[in-house]
Amino acid sequence: MDPLPRALIVDDCRFIADRVMRALEAKGFECTVATNGYAGLELVRGKRFDLVVLDVDTPMVDGFSLLRHLRHDAVHASAPVLMLSSEPSLADRDRAVALGANGYMTKPLQLRPLNAMIESLTNPR
Repeated sequence: MDPLPRALIVDDCRFIADRVMRALEAKGFECTVATNGYAGLELVRGKRFDLVVLDVDTPMVDGFSLLRHLRHDAVHASAPVLMLSSEPSLADRDRAVALGANGYMTKPLQLRPLNAMIESLTNPR
């Protein structure tokens, strides 16, 4: 039996983290949640994740710094990364894409677009 794919969610808002976790678990993912960027950084040093969801503005280490680390880490360099932001900033979106994010969504998250984004990141055609 194949192990479940693993997802890391890094968001200090428990409501958002829970919403993303439920969407991912419905698609068969085993989820780990970190409430700050430092905890997320520690987790990626110890495990391999098949998908990473990062809030742009997390305490201690921001999402951009964590994304930069992931893209320079041999284990996670090719893992799909979805960035989340509470600000509809084109500059933040462009920065996320330039650093290697595969997707970018603004909060509040709507379930249908979130599911579509997860599907496109985890089942590329």
